[in-house]
Amino acid sequence: MRSERRRSGGHAAPAALRDMLHASDGILDLLPIATFICDANGTILQYNRHAVAIWGRTPRPEETHEEFTAAYKFLSLDGTPRPRSMLAEVLRTGESVRDEELLVERADGTRVAVSVNIDPLRNVRGDFVGAVICFLDISERQRIDAELERSQLHLREQEQRLAATYEHAAIGISEAAADGHFLRVNEAIAAITGFSKEELLRSRLFTHTHPADADPDREAFRKQVAGELDFYSMEKRFVRKDGRVIWMAVRSSPVRDAQGNFLYVIRVVQDVTERKAGEERQKLLIDELNHRVKNTLATVQSLASQSARGGPSPEDFRDRFEGRLIALSKAHDQLTRRHWASADLRDLLGASLAPYMTPGHEQIRLVGEDTRLRPRAALTLAMAFHELTTNAAKYGALSVPAGNIEIAWRTQGAPARLRIDWREHGGPPVSPPQRRGFGTRMIEGSVAAELHGTATLAYEPSGLACLIDIPLDSAEEGGRGEG
Repeated sequence: MRSERRRSGGHAAPAALRDMLHASDGILDLLPIATFICDANGTILQYNRHAVAIWGRTPRPEETHEEFTAAYKFLSLDGTPRPRSMLAEVLRTGESVRDEELLVERADGTRVAVSVNIDPLRNVRGDFVGAVICFLDISERQRIDAELERSQLHLREQEQRLAATYEHAAIGISEAAADGHFLRVNEAIAAITGFSKEELLRSRLFTHTHPADADPDREAFRKQVAGELDFYSMEKRFVRKDGRVIWMAVRSSPVRDAQGNFLYVIRVVQDVTERKAGEERQKLLIDELNHRVKNTLATVQSLASQSARGGPSPEDFRDRFEGRLIALSKAHDQLTRRHWASADLRDLLGASLAPYMTPGHEQIRLVGEDTRLRPRAALTLAMAFHELTTNAAKYGALSVPAGNIEIAWRTQGAPARLRIDWREHGGPPVSPPQRRGFGTRMIEGSVAAELHGTATLAYEPSGLACLIDIPLDSAEEGGRGEG
């Protein structure tokens, strides 16, 4: 981790920003994306190893972002030049930059494609003190896109060479007259559409095209017949005989006589339903990733602000913030293993309580059915369990050998709700705190705001008790068990 605190004449970073960066030294390397922080004059104050890997070199002390990037060229993804830096505009206006994609050409001529987000940094009074820049290497995505384009061009050439091949071709091939009637079809196109060859020969080109996609195909075909258009290709939806809607790629080429008169068209058809579904899944995944990265950064910013507000010293801030950040990271690991579809409640509790669940020490008891949590519920509850575990280790049942905790959960009611009951026993005497700290506010507030549920803390003689009650649509039940 690089954690350089630099001065630049009379443009030193504000003391509060320097202190915050000093207290958070090492934390940027916990982030999975390249990140650096600069002051309001553009001087690079802090950066992580991911940023150095993409830059290709390490900034010098006292170096501004403008000086550092002088050796780089900035290009649009199509290779056209673009302004050297978006950071200057953010530092001038205080407005964020979101999801800007560009090529960065290093001094050695190598290029890397990145997606950039820049956000202004403000202190507690709202004064503009700097900016945080996050950038993601998207070179692999660009490479895959280029390979896909080359593959599509190659496929088109192959299809043109096979335009006269019918019955044994692996792709659908048909011939159609000027009025759209089929003149000839092969077995492959019958398999794709679900109609027999005889049924297709009694129909026309656009009879079974999805109504929303029929007009563009019909107009392009009209232009081919009229001699206004030669080859065209398109992707459209088609309603099969069984009623299922599929996507097909169509490539249409006219055949003319020696005088140029239209004879018929040859249409090559492929079922691309799986590819279209894959593209949609990829788009959803990228959109979801962008959404989750933004949400995670917002969560980290909130945790940093709240941890700094409640900590008496930079060391205390670091301990609080790092613990909460690690708890968030563990929840992300749980969700990643299930492709961000869900996380198991027992696993979340186990991750938080793992240091106290050693063999031979029965301080922790988990009782409840296997329950899958949706991502929002998993992240919210992971942070709540972290706060409860930290409090128990410092002041409660986990601070003494004789203490123990039982966490039980079950579903009840109609509509169904998930009820989680955290109870501590055998710890030091418990009394209500003089003031409500960040942990208490976070547990109660996040469960209410994020999950539309309730979290109630009770300081009972036997120990702290926390009852969490959320709608079951934040979770999905599995089997039952005890551990």
